[in-house]
Formats: sequence, C-alpha cells, structure tokens
Amino acid sequence: MKPWDGVAYDALPLPHEQWGIRTIEALNLQPNETLLDAGCGTGRDAQLALEKLPHGSLVCVDQSSTMLDQCRTRFGQDQRVRILEGDLDQALPVEPESVDAIMSVAALHWLTQHNNVWQHFYNALKLGGRIATDCGGFGNLAKTLGLVPQIDSNIKFPDWYYANVSDTEALLKAAGFVDIAVSLRPHPTPLPDKQTLATYLKTLVFREWTEDQIFKMSELLTDNTLDYVRLEVRAKKA
Repeated sequence: MKPWDGVAYDALPLPHEQWGIRTIEALNLQPNETLLDAGCGTGRDAQLALEKLPHGSLVCVDQSSTMLDQCRTRFGQDQRVRILEGDLDQALPVEPESVDAIMSVAALHWLTQHNNVWQHFYNALKLGGRIATDCGGFGNLAKTLGLVPQIDSNIKFPDWYYANVSDTEALLKAAGFVDIAVSLRPHPTPLPDKQTLATYLKTLVFREWTEDQIFKMSELLTDNTLDYVRLEVRAKKA
C-alpha cells in the first residue's frame, strides 16, 4: 500500500477534526491522566486532547512511519508525549493496565476485522479506564463507492471494515467492557471545491488511484459531498 503523506494530510480541511472533538469530549479527561491515541496519524486529535492533560501524559501509536514523523514534528520535545510505532491488530506497545483512557479517530476501519482490537484496548487500560472511538461504520461511503463502476469496474478497494452496531457490541462484551454505547451517525461532508475534493480523495480515500480516476470520481460527486457514516463507541473497563 502506498505510504501516507503526513504533510499533505495535515494541509487538508478534515472532517476528522469534528470527529476528534466528539471523541475527546466523551472521555471527560482529568488533568493528570494518561491517554493513548490509537491510530494517531499526524497527531491532530492528540494535540487537542493534550490541552486537557496539563499534569498527565499522552501516548501516540500508529503503524505509519510517515505519519509518525509528522506527529513528532507537531509535538517537538514535549516530555508529556511518547510516540510509538504499533499495529492495532497486535497488542498495544505499552504495559498492561497502564493507561486511563484510549481514543481512536478515523482509524479502526483500516483493520480487516475487529476481533482483536477491543481485547487489546481492554488489556492496556487500568481498572475503571474507558474508551471512546470513531471510525467508518456500516454504510460508510456507500453512495461514493457505488459510483466506482462508472469509472473502472476493475478497481479494487483497500480492506476497509465498516462494522455494524450489534457485532461491535458483542465484541466489546466479550472483551470484558461494561457501560457500552455503540451508534452509527451519518456525517455527510461537503468539500469546498473540486480541487480540494480531488486532493482529499487522492490523499485520504483512494490513495492508489491514478490522477484520471480521481478526476472522474470528483466529477461524479456533483455536490462535492462524501457520505460518511461514523461508528462511535464508548465503553468502560470494569
């Protein structure tokens, strides 16, 4: 898969910022807590969360080295922040029961299934710790993806996994979580113009596509709008 472009990613107007705000608010972070951002990307959301942790600490985890490079640039020498490379399909690169809260924004749908991720989150949390996550959910980009055959019937997609509510609830319960709340929330996202839409598609959504394929998709999206559906999860470790 083509490496992420962290600099280009940070330059775009992202709906992820709104998703991050919702996720952070759901955690009700306390000033001295330790927060782990799973799939932190360039650290945009983590930077916002860090404002709520003046006496706490932040662990940023991502699989992409290019994203982590941008994340390091963002945080500089802040001693409250650790930046670690890690695969969310594997155990998180922290000690068991070492973090108070875990957040994840626009990351988990890049996993091919969620059978392991919730258990890994549970193991990393202290007793009473909580999670708040956002990712693409069932029905995400259905209209957009439905346009693809008009461009090229042979195009292949990444192995996105857009989970539904019932499956997610079952996995959370199996991992040991309580106070579980899972929902699907439509979030249609208009981009300001065709150029921004094309850049957005190339940088975030269809990163393996040719310039011609990106152009055709941007033209087919006549209202410049992506039909996002967010899977939002809130839960606690008993």
